[in-house]
Amino acid sequence: MVMNHKVLLFGTMGDIGETVLKSLRDTHGINAVLVDFPQNMFHDEPGYRIFLDRAIREHEPDVIIPIGSQLALARFREGVPLPKNYKVLPKSIHTITESSDKLMLLDSKVRCSAMAAQLGIAQPQMLNNADTVDYDRIEWGRVIFKRDSSFGGSGVFRPRTRQALDRLIAQQPGRPFLVEEFIEGYDVSVDAVRFPGFYKAACYRTLARKQGQGPASERKAIDFPELCQTARRILDHIDYNGVCGFDFRISESTGQAYFLECNPRFTGGIGTQIEAGFDIPFEMLRNWRGQNSNM
Repeated sequence: MVMNHKVLLFGTMGDIGETVLKSLRDTHGINAVLVDFPQNMFHDEPGYRIFLDRAIREHEPDVIIPIGSQLALARFREGVPLPKNYKVLPKSIHTITESSDKLMLLDSKVRCSAMAAQLGIAQPQMLNNADTVDYDRIEWGRVIFKRDSSFGGSGVFRPRTRQALDRLIAQQPGRPFLVEEFIEGYDVSVDAVRFPGFYKAACYRTLARKQGQGPASERKAIDFPELCQTARRILDHIDYNGVCGFDFRISESTGQAYFLECNPRFTGGIGTQIEAGFDIPFEMLRNWRGQNSNM
């Protein structure tokens, strides 16, 4: 049984870690412990490995679940070498994370957008091709700039002038980016759990944000089965296993849903989903366990 194994939740990402811990330990009686990683895991992967190694030696877990980005744990599991850090993840410890290749594909706004286009999924109108922007098609005030990789809205901007857009592009020379039409409407997110033979997803609407294009501060669970199936098409296409979040924009004039991005991890809406009856951490752990009958 899942409850017989000690689960290490590593990295807190605001209150997401506490929410996952409450689900597994308090609601379902699973032997779980939460350990914070105090640095930015996106910029300090060696530190991530050092802190995780300490947590493993202290708590002796059977299973590790990453909170926030899965990529650092996936690369650790795959033995990707790092300068001045030769620690190896013990083979006896199971990790619930996808491969680094799949995680980087979904985390890349540029590559994931291209995949969605290949699948025929509606997206906002693209206004750039690689590093070339079609300024003639831009209506200022109705354009969004996205860095290829960001978290919590930190790399998403709404430039009001050509000079502002040019500055954003110049800040990351040689790196991919997206320039898209801004859709008047509202945001809907999908959280999904997928394993072979299992798929479950649910939606919530973003009602308010703390600032600009940043993280949502108020959410409401809603039914939107069309978006749940769109998310499944993407995950099925790459045979993704685990938890993943998706963001969509709904046009207020037409009701058309437009795909925005993927977030291959637990998302900030996890509390809303659990309250509405979709216990994401438990569903993920239980169905992962079903794929690993030797546990």
